[in-house]
Amino acid sequence: MFEVIDEKQNVKTVKILLPHEEVEEAREEAYADLSKNIKVKGFRQGMVPKKLLNAIIGTEKVNEMIKEIVADKALDILYEDEKFQKENLMLPPALVSVDLGKTTNAVFEIHNYPEVTIESMDGEKIEVPGIDEEGIEEDLEDRLQELREQNVVLEPKDEKEAIEIGDQVELEYNVKEERENPKEFEIVIKDPEEGKIFSDLIGKKVGDTIEFEEDNGEDEKKSVYFMTVKRAYKRILPNLDDEFAKTVDNDVQTFEELKTKLRNEIKKERERFVEEGKIAMVLKKLESKTRLNISEHSLNLFINHVIARQKREKEYERALKDFKGDEEKYRNTLKEELVKYLKIKGAVEKLSSENDIKISEDEIFENAKNSLGYLGVSDERLKVMLSKNKNFYDRMRDEVMHRKVAEELLKTVKVEVLDTGEEPLESGVSAEEEEQND
Repeated sequence: MFEVIDEKQNVKTVKILLPHEEVEEAREEAYADLSKNIKVKGFRQGMVPKKLLNAIIGTEKVNEMIKEIVADKALDILYEDEKFQKENLMLPPALVSVDLGKTTNAVFEIHNYPEVTIESMDGEKIEVPGIDEEGIEEDLEDRLQELREQNVVLEPKDEKEAIEIGDQVELEYNVKEERENPKEFEIVIKDPEEGKIFSDLIGKKVGDTIEFEEDNGEDEKKSVYFMTVKRAYKRILPNLDDEFAKTVDNDVQTFEELKTKLRNEIKKERERFVEEGKIAMVLKKLESKTRLNISEHSLNLFINHVIARQKREKEYERALKDFKGDEEKYRNTLKEELVKYLKIKGAVEKLSSENDIKISEDEIFENAKNSLGYLGVSDERLKVMLSKNKNFYDRMRDEVMHRKVAEELLKTVKVEVLDTGEEPLESGVSAEEEEQND
C-alpha cells in the first residue's frame, strides 16, 4: 500500500513503506553482488566479509547500492497495488528518495495525465472551404489527361529522327570511372525551361551520347557522367471519344457518360474533403476551448523522456537541424506540441465519457482498413497488426474516438461554408481566442 503525502495539479508524491524482510533481502543482495565482483587476497570470491567490503568500498557507496535495490522493490510493490493501477499515468513513476532509517521507505512522484476544463462550444462558429465548381472541372481535365497518359501508344522512332518535346526516351547512364556498370531510366521530354536534361536531349538521336558534370561540393571533385540514348518513341495519346471511354471504363458507353461519372466521383471526393475539414476545424476549436491543469515539472520531464529516446535512436541531431541547433527553441516547440496533444486527448476522453460515446472493435478495424487499404494489406494481416502492435491499435482507436466526438460537437456549433476563394482561419480560432490562450 502506498501513501499520498502531497498532491499538486497532476503530480502525486507517494511513500511506500517496505517490510523489514524486504530491506534485509536488499541488503544481502547488495553485499552478495559486491562479494562476487571483488577479489580480496585470502578470501574466496563471494565470501568476503561485510565489514571488509565496507572498508574497501565505503559505507556510503554500499548504502547507495542498497537504496537502488530497495527502490526497485518499492516500485514492484507500487505496480502491484490495485489503487495504483487505477492511476492515469502520463510518465513512469519518478524516484525522489530512499530512506534507510528505522522505517525504510521510498518516495516517488506519480505524473498523471492532467485534468481538463472545457468551455462551452454551443453556438461557436467554424469555417470550412466550399466546393469549387471550377475546381471540379479543372480536376476533371486532369483526370482525363491521366487516363490518356495511361493508355498512350509508343511508336518507335527511326534512328535518324531527332528527339522532340513529347517523345519518350530510354537512356543509359554511368559515371566515367564506372562505365562497366550502366544504369537505365526512361523520361518524357518536356519544355527545356523545365530542366536542362530536356534541352540536352532535344535534337539528339538514338545512339547519341551526352557528357555532363555534377558538382559534389567544394571538398570533392566533380563527377563526370555519360548519358546515351538507347531508344526513342513517339507518344500517341488516344482521342477523347466514345471508344476511349469504353476502353478505360467498362461501365460507360459514351465519352459524355465517362465525364459525368468522373465529375461525380470528384465531387464526392471534395465533399469528403469538406467533411474532413469540419472534423479538423471543430477539433481545433475544441483545443482552443480546453484548459490544462498540468505541472510545468511534468511537461519538462516528458520532454526529457522524448529527447532521451531520440538520442538512443540517434534521431536527436537530425531533429535539431530543423532548428539550426537551437536546443531551447526545439524544447519549446516540443512543449507546444505536447500541450496541444494533452488538450485534445483530455478533452476527447472527457466528452466521450460525458456523452457515453462508445466505439466497437469493428469500427477500429474499419478505420485501420481505410488507413492502410492503399498498401494492399490483407484483412487477416491487419487483424494481427492490431492485436500485436498496441501503439498502432491505440492510434486507430483514438482516430475513431476523435471523429465521433467531433461529430457530436458539430451538432452544437455553427458551420459556415465559405465562398470559393475565401480561406478559413488557419488555426480555427479568432484573434481574441489566441490572445486568451497566450
